[in-house]
Amino acid sequence: MHYKTIMRGLLAAGLLNAAWVGGAARADDYDDMRAKWALRGGAANAADPDVAALVAASQASAQRLWNTLDRDPGRTALWPDASSFAASATLTTSFTRLATLAGAYYSGNAGMQGNPELLAEVLAGIDWMLAHHYNAAVANEFDNWWDWQIGVPQQVNNLMFILYADQPAAQRAALIAAIDRFVPDPTRRTARDGSVPATATVETGANLLDKAWVVAMRGMLGKDGGKLAAGRDAVAPALPYVNTGDGFYADGSFVQHLHTPYVGGYGAPLLTNIGRLYYLLDGSPWEVTDPNRGVVFDWAMRAFRPFIYDGAMMDNQRGRSIARQTSTDHLVGRSLVGTMLNLTDSLPAGQADEIKSVLKGWMARDTSFGASYFSPVPINGVGVGSGLSATDVTRLKAILEDDAIVAADEPVETRVYAAADRVVQRRPGHAFALSMFSRRMSSFENGNGENLKGWWSGAGMTSLYNADALQYAGDYWATVDMWRLAGITTDHSGSGTPVPWKFYGNIRAGVGGAELGGQFATAAMEFHTQNLSATTLGGKKAWFYFGDKMVATGAAISSTSGAAVETIVENRKLNADGSNVLTVDGEVQDAALGWSAALPQVSWAHLAGTVAGADIGYVFPTAPTVGALRERRSGRWSQVHAAGNTAEVADNYLSLALGHGVDPANASYAYIVLPGRSAAETAAFAADSGISILENSAGGAAVKDAAQGVTGLVFWNDGSKTISAGGQPLVTSDKKAVVMLKQAGTDLQVSVADPTQTNTGLLNVEINRAAQSVLSLDPGVTVVQASPTIKLQLAVAGALGKSFAARFALSGTSSLAPAADAFLRDGSYGNTNYGSTNTLTVKADAVGYARNSMLKFDLSSVEGTITGASLRLTPVAAGMGGIVHHLYLTAPGWDEATVTWNNRPANGAPVASWTVPAIGTQMQVDVTAQAQAASGGGKQLSFAIEAAQNYGANGSVDYAARSHATAGYRPVLVVTVQ
Repeated sequence: MHYKTIMRGLLAAGLLNAAWVGGAARADDYDDMRAKWALRGGAANAADPDVAALVAASQASAQRLWNTLDRDPGRTALWPDASSFAASATLTTSFTRLATLAGAYYSGNAGMQGNPELLAEVLAGIDWMLAHHYNAAVANEFDNWWDWQIGVPQQVNNLMFILYADQPAAQRAALIAAIDRFVPDPTRRTARDGSVPATATVETGANLLDKAWVVAMRGMLGKDGGKLAAGRDAVAPALPYVNTGDGFYADGSFVQHLHTPYVGGYGAPLLTNIGRLYYLLDGSPWEVTDPNRGVVFDWAMRAFRPFIYDGAMMDNQRGRSIARQTSTDHLVGRSLVGTMLNLTDSLPAGQADEIKSVLKGWMARDTSFGASYFSPVPINGVGVGSGLSATDVTRLKAILEDDAIVAADEPVETRVYAAADRVVQRRPGHAFALSMFSRRMSSFENGNGENLKGWWSGAGMTSLYNADALQYAGDYWATVDMWRLAGITTDHSGSGTPVPWKFYGNIRAGVGGAELGGQFATAAMEFHTQNLSATTLGGKKAWFYFGDKMVATGAAISSTSGAAVETIVENRKLNADGSNVLTVDGEVQDAALGWSAALPQVSWAHLAGTVAGADIGYVFPTAPTVGALRERRSGRWSQVHAAGNTAEVADNYLSLALGHGVDPANASYAYIVLPGRSAAETAAFAADSGISILENSAGGAAVKDAAQGVTGLVFWNDGSKTISAGGQPLVTSDKKAVVMLKQAGTDLQVSVADPTQTNTGLLNVEINRAAQSVLSLDPGVTVVQASPTIKLQLAVAGALGKSFAARFALSGTSSLAPAADAFLRDGSYGNTNYGSTNTLTVKADAVGYARNSMLKFDLSSVEGTITGASLRLTPVAAGMGGIVHHLYLTAPGWDEATVTWNNRPANGAPVASWTVPAIGTQMQVDVTAQAQAASGGGKQLSFAIEAAQNYGANGSVDYAARSHATAGYRPVLVVTVQ
């Protein structure tokens, strides 16, 4: 399918003259509908300079078409540049151009409007097409079915509508007969011979609504109530949410061709046609009364709005259409603005006002079109246009000028679209978009010669939208290295011409994500390139969307294909001379095009934006070597679209990459992207990020943002697996899962999703927190146990990757095991380490016999404000009674495996003293002040235990260590928070 804007006549309905609008005398419901459709949107303001520019551009396009029309009686085509009738698209092009000329007869320039010669040539052109190429007697369709059953019939309807007052009845009847030949039933795909066999493809999604519109318009123009009813009834199957295949899903995903997220492609004509059908049929005997009619507002707000940023439709929703030179993200977005405006005509007032507020915000923020949002630009098949009609422009300007309509800001939200394997995070000043591929979604779509280099565009590509409105516009997709797109881990494979319409899926199952409260998300993509590019590259990639940042990790990156593998952190289009400043660890790098470097031990980098508000910071927690490349790249649109322009174009790029070498085995990476940060802010963040990578392995991935109390966790494998934080078990899952936690004091929010979407049983998750009460639970979540740990059972079967939410009020008390402990011995044993023993011995004695013990606790897992803390120890052996021990605070910079008497930190301030209790009796001392101080600093709390005096040969005491066989005897720090 081609998603073109099908103009109502030429230029715009609203400018067409009254005689055309009235047409023949209005005698019945069909004439009333036709008159209503002609006046849709009201009159355009011809005095408005933007309307005038649009009209002038459209009139010029029409004049060019008339000038180049072949009038020779023996012609073999209507236009010399559209003469290959072996391609079905030539039929669509020819009828589209005839419709443009027909509109010009009524509203063209002075030389065309009302010119009987033009009218005669349009009618003759229609007769020629009927005689030679498109009629009811055609035996077999050829090439693309879409042209025969959607593209051409839509334009034929457009022609008949425009020419209604002046078209001979016989010609109209012949055109209607042709439509009936190719579209007898809008719900079924007609066979090439015109039959509709029992095995015919059932139309879905956009194709279904396209054909519903074709049949409804044909019914109106042919005054056939049965056809109008058929068009109306074809709407119903498109309205309910689907669980598989094409259509809208409950999470807001829209899929077409089974395997491609397409709200910015096929979703656009679907929404356009729904709006058209509602408007045309409302108030008629064929009004749409389906109970699901109102779902279209949800589509607009939950499926379309999140993927439009400052007026641009995100490319990860546009499928193969990214390869169309004049179908840019902002042009598609502007066309959708017109579509959504027209949809408001059929919505309740409150919903219409909400959409108008959104449209006003997009128009106000979209600077990509220059001085005016409505400036015409080149459009394939049209010449120059705006993707909007003149009436659209007039109505949209009225919205901009209406103070009662408040421009809506971009929403602050983070969403996982599990059915489409897409994630979006939106915050003031930026939006992230993530594209994944799975056993459900293809890495890319190729067809009709389009998207010839799209191999990796769905295999983990990350797109960052910010104030640089033209980042992905212009010649981006013709010039960017599509084997090195931001976010992907690549071996640069994928060559030759892709197989049209092939499903380039992922053989791994663990692809999905969990969102928490609509504000945070964790996404996971286990991948292998076997079905993508026939190589052996695989790995486990995760993304953690924490509001104003994105953390990316990768593990188990392996290949045996003999190719170098790298993870692309960034591949950003630069300004006209490629001079955007790159700063790495405080040093400004070379700005010359062609510069490259392998930068060792990088902590942070910063790329200055092309415009204000487009700066980006990058932080590398593991201080890797970063490959940087500043280059000028050239290309041709014909390299990504077979019918594209062959002229060479060029852009400048800066890429940052993490190399994994040739045939890596279990390689890994981690990096953080910070939109909108200055170099100084990036450096400050790198020095104190608050980000902890809890695990990045073949078994799991987990990242914590301490500042927000948010943690994301990925469990890559089936089988019980525990991920720890601060030395404490945090979450355990028995199957592949994505989990998110957000804790603020005693408030805990939990979100869990099954990334495989294939689990037919229960998913069991245990969280090392004690709940006092359950505040909320999604259906499908069962609390098996609330304390001492929270155990959840989730019925994920058939949930399609949905995030299951739960919320708890915690008891406020948690127990921390030591992160490290050891005893120390002096004298000749002063350099011996005793960190692996299961007891902590304390004894004051002569040199060579004295022993002290040390404990260290990691408080990074503690959420909230500490209001109390106590250290609890249990003696398991003692030589005598009445022994007194002292507790001291020490510096935490020691390691359990290396600490000795001779290298131990010096004792600090005394904390407490106690008399050792009976063996097996737990004692406790208050360490609240010390825990509070550590919590506000480095999160490490370290103690030393010494005997008060030499009690002689029997003065030895053993406390249970953290490795003691009896769990109840082990040391513990009990912390209370609020």
